[in-house]
Amino acid sequence: MSNAGPPDGFEPYQPLIILNPGANRGRTSSLAATLQGLCRDLGSDAQVVETWGVDESRRVVQEAATAGRRPIVACGGDGTIHAVASSLLDIECPVPLGIIAAGSGNDYAHRTLALPRALRPALATALHGRPERLDVARLNDRWMINSFGTGIDANVAWDVRDMVESGRARVSGTTLYTVSAVKQVLFHYQRIPTLEITLDGRPWGSGRMLLTAAMIGPTAGGGFRLTPRANARDGQLDVLLARRMPQAKALFALPLAKAGRHGWLREVEMVHAREVRIRSTQPVQAHMDGELISDRAFDITIRPGALTVMVPR
Repeated sequence: MSNAGPPDGFEPYQPLIILNPGANRGRTSSLAATLQGLCRDLGSDAQVVETWGVDESRRVVQEAATAGRRPIVACGGDGTIHAVASSLLDIECPVPLGIIAAGSGNDYAHRTLALPRALRPALATALHGRPERLDVARLNDRWMINSFGTGIDANVAWDVRDMVESGRARVSGTTLYTVSAVKQVLFHYQRIPTLEITLDGRPWGSGRMLLTAAMIGPTAGGGFRLTPRANARDGQLDVLLARRMPQAKALFALPLAKAGRHGWLREVEMVHAREVRIRSTQPVQAHMDGELISDRAFDITIRPGALTVMVPR
């Protein structure tokens, strides 16, 4: 059974599971009772709480963390995980974050952290795994735990959102992102932005950029291996810089990026940095951890080991 918020008189160290019923097009809404039963099977007194918005989730998470509940588990997609992690980071609380991936992309859980995909082992790891300190980043006034991108991948993310919300999406997951990427190259290639980029205080260059990504993990967009060697434990951002290329070559680059084999292309450069600065003369579309954003300026700074996450033992 789920409740509106933490009850009075709970025991410190009692785990709390934050469930987003709207994740994965509402498919997680049926998980509350299942999770509660699995918790009993695993010998845990964890409480499952449904939260319907960022503000409610933030309040519940921060009240529970301050009162000593641990771990605090996020059950949902990349956006849900980002919201719960940000709530803990905002109050500089070392309470471990558990993760049950239940979204459509799950880049952070499945590809950055290699967490179990099946529900029971994912819950067991979230409740009884090993706490590990992982890197995050600060992007302007927000926290970033996995990925930032602007250029064609951001245009794809915005297009996918529009298709899902309008009911025009006929496929889901990675297939939906792939279909949108092909559409963006064929029909909307002129939308890629002109950017000025600085890395660790040194100008990198400016021009039309097919894709600019600052990554903590290796993938974004439901499995596109943009920075295949990225490591959430190395204290660095992996930065992908892809200049505009001919349209036909961009189509060829899509399956290469999916497989993480695009690094040899002449227009592509991959570097490490601790600070990334991106500027544009007009607002550009971007994405961060499953959230769609738009701005003229993006300042991204790594924060090594700032987030504690439950990982497999």
